[in-house]
Amino acid sequence: MSDENKSDTDSPILTLVEGGKGSKASKARKLTPKQEKFLAGLIRGQSQYEAYCAAYNAEGMKRSAIDTEAWRLSGHPEIARRLHAHQVSVERAASASALSRRRLVLERLEHEATHAESDSARVRALELLGKTHDVGLFVERIETDNAERTPDELRTELQARLTALLGGKD
Repeated sequence: MSDENKSDTDSPILTLVEGGKGSKASKARKLTPKQEKFLAGLIRGQSQYEAYCAAYNAEGMKRSAIDTEAWRLSGHPEIARRLHAHQVSVERAASASALSRRRLVLERLEHEATHAESDSARVRALELLGKTHDVGLFVERIETDNAERTPDELRTELQARLTALLGGKD
């Protein structure tokens, strides 16, 4: 059969293998109760060693063997995925908490700036508001001189400054 006579029915048949939508690989892997207990220990802040000893019967095992098994277990794909997801959620919560604290402080400063009983309290609240990153009114800036100078010019300038600092003493 020539290429010209091929129809759509002659195209290769494609077969879906593991990893496609709905396959076992795409679903969350089940952990054994001991693996779940190990993961819970890690999430609570235990070391790998402590979590392994709490989850498994490690009696009679050498410390190095426990460390090795705990390290291997922490590399289990589902344990690593869940631990990472937990860490991300903790970081997200901390970030949200910091933002809400920042919002609270700024709202209180704005309230103080407009409703404080004393002038000094209002001025101080306005000063602190002005120092916030968003406003940046009272930020100290340091200017640097990037002029190109020869080593001899630098030496002369340094000697003049040292002489001035030492009060003109030679």
